[in-house]
Amino acid sequence: MPTSESPPPSEFRTLTQLFLNAIGAHHKPDAFLVKSGGSYHGVSSAEALSEAATLAAAFERFGIAPGDRVGILSENRLEWALTDYALLGLGAISVPVYPTLLEPEVEYILRDSAAKGIVVSNADQLAKILSIRSRLPELRLIVAMDAVSSTDGSVQSWQRLARSNDGSSRAGDPVAVFRTRALAVRPEDTASILYTSGTTGTFKGVVLTHSNIASNVAACEELFALGERDVAMSFLPLSHIFERTLDYAYFRRGVSIGYAESYDTLPQNLLEVRPTVMAVVPRILQKVNEKVTEVVRQSSSAKQNLFRWAIQTGRDRVPYSLRKQQPPLGLRARLALADKLVYSKVRERLGGRITTMISGAAPLSRELAEFFWAVGLPVYEGYGLTETSPVIAVNYPGAVKLGTVGRVISGIEVKLGEEIVDAEGRAGREILVRGPNVTPGYYHLEEENRQAFVDGWFYTGDLGFLDADGFLSITGRKRNLFKTAGGKFVSPEKIENLFQEHPYISQMVVLGEGRKFVGALIVPNVARLESYARRHGITFSGHEELVSKPEIYSFIEQQVEEATRWLPPHEKIRQFALLPREFTIVAGELSATLKIKRPVVEQRYRDLIEEIYQRHAPQAQSV
Repeated sequence: MPTSESPPPSEFRTLTQLFLNAIGAHHKPDAFLVKSGGSYHGVSSAEALSEAATLAAAFERFGIAPGDRVGILSENRLEWALTDYALLGLGAISVPVYPTLLEPEVEYILRDSAAKGIVVSNADQLAKILSIRSRLPELRLIVAMDAVSSTDGSVQSWQRLARSNDGSSRAGDPVAVFRTRALAVRPEDTASILYTSGTTGTFKGVVLTHSNIASNVAACEELFALGERDVAMSFLPLSHIFERTLDYAYFRRGVSIGYAESYDTLPQNLLEVRPTVMAVVPRILQKVNEKVTEVVRQSSSAKQNLFRWAIQTGRDRVPYSLRKQQPPLGLRARLALADKLVYSKVRERLGGRITTMISGAAPLSRELAEFFWAVGLPVYEGYGLTETSPVIAVNYPGAVKLGTVGRVISGIEVKLGEEIVDAEGRAGREILVRGPNVTPGYYHLEEENRQAFVDGWFYTGDLGFLDADGFLSITGRKRNLFKTAGGKFVSPEKIENLFQEHPYISQMVVLGEGRKFVGALIVPNVARLESYARRHGITFSGHEELVSKPEIYSFIEQQVEEATRWLPPHEKIRQFALLPREFTIVAGELSATLKIKRPVVEQRYRDLIEEIYQRHAPQAQSV
């Protein structure tokens, strides 16, 4: 684990103090890493301050005042971060908008927040705004990061606004003016309104103050010993609070932040940036695991045996790694050989220098986490929500228990609500939270606020329990928990998590609300399934024909039965349908952090779901 080379900057209670203090403490030529002209180059902390200050002055000239809302519709890039810091320093409020959203969704967010400005990344995002602009009377300012053309000249150039000062700002140097204004921002001032639909499909504006986010950064930063030698890869959307809060923490500790060009280019960008730390979601780890195991599967029998031996050797090390203890001498010798032959090659896929991965946004299976720990890639799972800025609990070096989301961080209180009990055992208790990181409420949604906040506690809607060592486990989402027609509780997440590492199953949505049995929509690992079909003489002309083959259904049925053999009868998947393509963000089926949007999927496949439940269920079932 890398260590900090210098003490962190002085105390802070606002994000503007964080920004200015970090710049004063870390004079870095490569505070940010940006790819242009085919390679990454550094942007200094001094440049970042100058551009944020100049941009803030430009916003002010165009009528953006403290308390005004300004949207950011962009993929991760340096301009996103500097726009955010500029707005924060001005006392304005940033409203992140996911670049994958469609025009009606973008329009809703900008209208609901009464945004006076919008900063977009490129021509595609600009086209969305120009299409809906006439229906947004509050929108005064449109700024484009990339060079774009506008027929009426109403679109401003981000590059020009951030890099040129026309002298018409308030008296004095833009940086000095920016410092004065930024340091006047109060902890209780709203920093951002984040519209989250999560997996429900209903947008709610979550208000987060400077102190909400700043307190979360302060509580988490001491848990991970990061410093100026570290390099972070930022690729999860900055529109989501998970990556955004981590990026604030990185900047405060002097960690260089490199921006991935996209999800698709991430493998190449990892090799170019060679990060030491990054935030991940389980789906990304699952994809890495699938690629590694597929390469091994296509290798010779000798190499397959070597890989299995190395992984088992690595798993033998895991208990020692979690306790930060030295393994016995014999195991160390085996590990050295396994590292040279196997582990180092897996790590090279992520750039070769990763020492810390922080996983959040969705449950991470113990088996998948153990695989990465086995090859020397520690994964620290945490838990939180947009409403909690986001971290509530996290595993960290010296305090790790796989299968849990870690211990509750300092300054935050957690208590558990009423227990939900099934005949087969408890499903969990609702997690209640209070602390300085908790949102003051949803943006002008009085009824939602009355439901979410009771006696000072925020009701998360998540179910879980605390063990004797203080580690929190998440057992499901209260909203997702359903009862079968027989009155038995079922947590779909519990069942779906059994398949995170499955070689033939890529994605799954478990069904069964009010039904006689549990069913599922299954997206198979098509590449692996195609290989299976060819080996067994099953002919097909495409994905749709492949998943329609009775032999393939029977094979996947065997896989499902094996994976769920230890479940009680009422939780076993009795019928399912195979889908020919993965759920995607573009299709609106995944959230920005790659969680499946159940309402969207269930609506899209409602006819297929009905067909599942019209089949004859096996008589051996128990409901």
